[in-house]
Amino acid sequence: MTRALFVPALCALSAMGAVPTQDDDNPFGIAWGFLYGYQGTKAERYMPQLRQLGAGMSKVYLFWNQMEPEKGRFEWSAVDAFVDQLQSPGEGLIAVFSSSMWATRRASAILPPSPAKNMDDYYRFIHALVLHCKGRVRYWQNDSEPNNPIYWSGTKEEFIEELRVFHKAVKDADPNAIVVAGGYDGLFNPPGMFQYPTQKYGVDFFDYVIANASDAFDVFDLRLYADPYTIPWRVEHIREMMRAHGHEKPIICTEYNGPGFFEFAPNLAYVSIVMKWAQSLASGGVAAGESDIAALYAKMSSLAPQTQMFMEGCSAELQRKLERLQARDLMMRNMLALSAGVRRTMFWDLWHDTRRRDDIMHLMFARMKLLEYDGGALTKRYPLADAFARMAKALAGVESVQRIAVPGRPSIYLFEVKRANREPLVVVWEKRDVFSGEDQPPVPFDWPWSFADATATDALGAPAPVTVKDGRVHLPVSVTPVFIDQNGN
Repeated sequence: MTRALFVPALCALSAMGAVPTQDDDNPFGIAWGFLYGYQGTKAERYMPQLRQLGAGMSKVYLFWNQMEPEKGRFEWSAVDAFVDQLQSPGEGLIAVFSSSMWATRRASAILPPSPAKNMDDYYRFIHALVLHCKGRVRYWQNDSEPNNPIYWSGTKEEFIEELRVFHKAVKDADPNAIVVAGGYDGLFNPPGMFQYPTQKYGVDFFDYVIANASDAFDVFDLRLYADPYTIPWRVEHIREMMRAHGHEKPIICTEYNGPGFFEFAPNLAYVSIVMKWAQSLASGGVAAGESDIAALYAKMSSLAPQTQMFMEGCSAELQRKLERLQARDLMMRNMLALSAGVRRTMFWDLWHDTRRRDDIMHLMFARMKLLEYDGGALTKRYPLADAFARMAKALAGVESVQRIAVPGRPSIYLFEVKRANREPLVVVWEKRDVFSGEDQPPVPFDWPWSFADATATDALGAPAPVTVKDGRVHLPVSVTPVFIDQNGN
């Protein structure tokens, strides 16, 4: 049994000299996407739409080359477009890629980032950026997923050196700011499960960072993609690494979504396409793999449905199925993360450009965004956006999440959610196969209930049949999470 105790997490941050205010109470956030006001993209005003979905935080990625294209000449337009939307500092996280055509060891406008040629230039740039924001952004992060050569072409020792400079520059400019380390992609599994090819390197990379630079960050960022049921184990593994080195810090997640393309066995046959794409970017070349994706489209009708549902032009039936899988995954992933003590989560992502059908990132992420442009305005909501809004509304005021073991029924996932100024909420589902689990009939379930009545709504927005009898709540349970609440609460 695990429990998320948000108050201790806040106290831990306060002890570090960064005192959060009420704007940190909402644990649900949404990241913008990869490019913001750079390389032809718009620095969109999107926080009003994000708040309408019930989110309380967002992050943007910005690049050194984007903000200081020449030494001493700053371009703050994208920074200002983001910061001017924030109603409080706790709503904002800016992650800065160490990518520059003039200032880094490896000239790059976007990818891969690399160490600064001169750390004095890096300090001066970061200090100027944070000072420019005048305390209106609380969270700052250096780079992202540096265990991946696409996102960091230096060594772990060089990453730590730059992290230390980043931390000093941020704190010198804004002592109340919070430095977020990591951006660990989180792609590692427990023993006995599938082991990612780069899993050991990633774990070793961040074990080294935690061991040697714990004084250079306040919060650790663990991304929570892949199998959601491994989240509690992964979170605890990072905590054990911290404890082993004597420096436990709060954990947040600034990226997650699911179910991902490679969570389905038939799609593992296409890992080589991603590897080719990654190797081309890491070497500084043009992203490869488009001809391979085009070849998949040429034979789309013969592909497994688990593959087709991620592709443009899939059947309406598969499109609706993917939307159901996403709505379930959204709730499951957050419940498992919060119950494991993750302080904040951010869905990846609100919007991104999906016009290039044969880009490998289109195949993996095109169906994951929440909003789309309609008539030039970012107003079109996908069903997944509605699912996010339902989750945020049901869990508004969350103070703690506790998983409760159901005797004799290990496949039942039951959680109690304590909410400020509201009665507790119960969430329940049965663990089944992600793709085919919805084809199985629901199973009866009952649990002690102290109220005279109850209302139940599932993660898809449909009412669920529920009765209260003899001090117990009774309802059918399936692969779809159900929120059980007191009537009118």
